[in-house]
Amino acid sequence: MRRLLTLTIAAALVAAVPATAEAKRGACMPGVAGPACHVWTAKVRSVNDGDTMDVDVLRDGTTATRRIRFAGVQAMEQTAYSTRHRLGDCHAVEATERVERLVARSRWKVRLAAQDPLTLSQRRYVRSVAVRVHGRWTDVGTILMREGLAVWWPSWKETATNTSYNTLLQRAIAARRGLFDPDACGVGPSAASTLSMVVEWDADGPDQANPSGEWIEIRNHDAVNPVPLGDWYLRDASLRRYVFPPQAVVPPGGRLTVNVGTYGDDATIFPMGLRAPIFSNVRQDIGMGDGAYLFDPLGNVRATMVYPCRWQCSDPLTGTVSVSADPNGRRESVTLTNVSAAPVDLDGHVLRSPPQNYHFAPGTVLQPGASLRIQVVGDTADDTATDRRWGLAKPILRDAGDVVRLSSYTDITVACTAWGDRTC
Repeated sequence: MRRLLTLTIAAALVAAVPATAEAKRGACMPGVAGPACHVWTAKVRSVNDGDTMDVDVLRDGTTATRRIRFAGVQAMEQTAYSTRHRLGDCHAVEATERVERLVARSRWKVRLAAQDPLTLSQRRYVRSVAVRVHGRWTDVGTILMREGLAVWWPSWKETATNTSYNTLLQRAIAARRGLFDPDACGVGPSAASTLSMVVEWDADGPDQANPSGEWIEIRNHDAVNPVPLGDWYLRDASLRRYVFPPQAVVPPGGRLTVNVGTYGDDATIFPMGLRAPIFSNVRQDIGMGDGAYLFDPLGNVRATMVYPCRWQCSDPLTGTVSVSADPNGRRESVTLTNVSAAPVDLDGHVLRSPPQNYHFAPGTVLQPGASLRIQVVGDTADDTATDRRWGLAKPILRDAGDVVRLSSYTDITVACTAWGDRTC
């Protein structure tokens, strides 16, 4: 009975998809090299919000209305949808009206594209959407990302937009466009205090089994003033939000952590309480990554971290540190050496030997010529100035071949060592 039900649902979905026989094959994003997509032309019946529209797919033998979810695009949430009375988060209506103007200029015709015609999100067909601009099809998501009117919604299935949208979003963040203008929604609390974020997106071990291995650290670069975070909220590229309680404060020159899982003390570490991880791991071959965004109560984005880095990707530690490893049994260790003429601060960087990661405590500074050895097995209570313990119960480095990287949290490799059958 279960198999019959599954087949019936699958058949219904196939029947509901615009007929593949009528779909052409072409670029997923007009004028951009990449994987081939199924391509349709459609008449827009309504623009619902900044990432959703209703269309009638032309030449599919029906006049059915189909709801389309823009691939790779996450606009701010709208709460009232009437064209005469639109409401929502700051920038939500702005994104909707921008899409509506683009569609109107395209005479309400759009080009839809998908790598897989069956890709769905909450019963909406996930499609790249293009409009006519000066007689040429132009990708709508590219316009929204360039103008900072949405955040990047990375996809494991519709991967064609991942790299491009990530790059465009990081450029918009750097230029403080749209969402990323820190006072576009009005001057918010602690406006003079500069904040930044670090995201640990790769939990130790199997990610699904360790949501507490993912976390977000908020840093206050104001050395004088604390930043109270009550009623501020944190989100990733999906709709999940964590609203800070009244007692949440980032001290002057200090930091505060939000744990994706259940670990925390509700004082310096605040648990989201989720049972599954939320951040996608980096996959360079398909442009996969993710991001986190901190909003003040007015809706201003006050800090972000989007990864992997694809715009202005440099790191001050590059060329200053060497990495070596001893994979010999329970004595295995990793050694970092400062090969520069100036002190090197390792804070903000991570040592990765998948599936395990070592995070440097604040104040971990290597003087010129100095080395720091990190023994893989052992109790961190035995740490010294020149020897640290990873804190693992058993060795992790493969004698036959492995790789260890010193990286930024945005996945910029600072130094690397590899041996045996592995390469950096």
